[in-house]
Amino acid sequence: MKNGETMRGSKSRWVWMAALATTTVGSMLLAACGGDEDPNDKAGNGTNNGIAATTTPPTTEEQIQKILETRVTNYGEALRTASLKLRDRLPDLAEIKQVDVPEAQAKVAYEKLIDDMLESPDFAATMIEFWQNTFRTAQVGNVQANVNKDGAANFAAQVTVEGRSYGELFTANANTCPTYDGATGKFTAAACATAQGGQAVTPAGVLNDQGLMAQFFSNMAFRRVRFIQETFACQKFPAELAAQGVPMGNGTYTGTQAFTSITGKDNKADAKVDFQDTSAVICANCHSTMNHIAPLFTNFNDNGALTNASQVEIPIPGAPKAQLIDYLPAGEGLAWRTGKAVTDFATLGAAMSADPDVGRCAVNRVWNYAMSRGDIVNDVASVPNATTQALVDQFNSGGMKLKETIRAIFKSEDFTKF
Repeated sequence: MKNGETMRGSKSRWVWMAALATTTVGSMLLAACGGDEDPNDKAGNGTNNGIAATTTPPTTEEQIQKILETRVTNYGEALRTASLKLRDRLPDLAEIKQVDVPEAQAKVAYEKLIDDMLESPDFAATMIEFWQNTFRTAQVGNVQANVNKDGAANFAAQVTVEGRSYGELFTANANTCPTYDGATGKFTAAACATAQGGQAVTPAGVLNDQGLMAQFFSNMAFRRVRFIQETFACQKFPAELAAQGVPMGNGTYTGTQAFTSITGKDNKADAKVDFQDTSAVICANCHSTMNHIAPLFTNFNDNGALTNASQVEIPIPGAPKAQLIDYLPAGEGLAWRTGKAVTDFATLGAAMSADPDVGRCAVNRVWNYAMSRGDIVNDVASVPNATTQALVDQFNSGGMKLKETIRAIFKSEDFTKF
């Protein structure tokens, strides 16, 4: 957390703490008493020393509600945290005084200040930083043949700040490497330059951004696929889970795509990698999805340049270049998810933009940012669906404008109550 920032007392955190407290107390009692009997029930008739019990222990829901009811609105505290989050500085004295008034007046003043922050040049700068942290990219000197690693974060910030549809992060086909003027907080549309040694790329938002392609280069392009999955779907692989698993070898296959839809010894005797192996772990649980996406990324080299041939290697002796047949058997097509066929980056972007899990991930990421929680994937800082469902509904019905979601979060009771 930044200096002066407050750890939020969000509803989801209180719910988790209350549940933990209830579980802990219950286990302590059982351990101490050795059972459900009351050691003070000397009469043996369900009473304490012959005195009948007249109260019923509160339910977990009642305990949670009691905790929530103890929270108190504090617009001064909320203003300080919001100012740090939205413009990277503490509020000035004049702003503090605006909310140092009776609560009804403070609410109006506070919400106006949030609106002002969202229109300030500083908000654009903080969104660039937010997306740089989310993408784990930033331009540091002239590295990797001068690949621009600012483009993706700049574009994501521009889409956010200008109130554009979040879907453009995956579907925009031009001007996805804008420049940014820190003095004015304004973005200027610009096309991405062709990576050195490569050819022109038709953008699909940030999905095939040259900086991201360079940052996440790896064997068989699986690191690029993991980046897409973890950043925009907010979960690690496996990405698809069947209602009922199928026992296989030393495990259970839980994927929703056909087990034979990926390359392995069962459908290609000379397969370089047996993705159908079940001798130790069920590789297909993750790769049934990964292998249907990864071939899109194979022709980008280690500095993000698009070439006319595969550039990623298979980690076996000789390090041969990966080909489509190494991922999928002949005749099998690419797909974002089961039943969501894709053929190129444009169709992948369209499928992701329409995926409700991708929209929920976006909302939950900014929720965690506002509430000073960690990364959803790396820090396992997951968000219960019920916590943000109203925000997700608003996001979907309002044109997928992440800026409006941010506005709603910072004005919500969960943010302003402590």
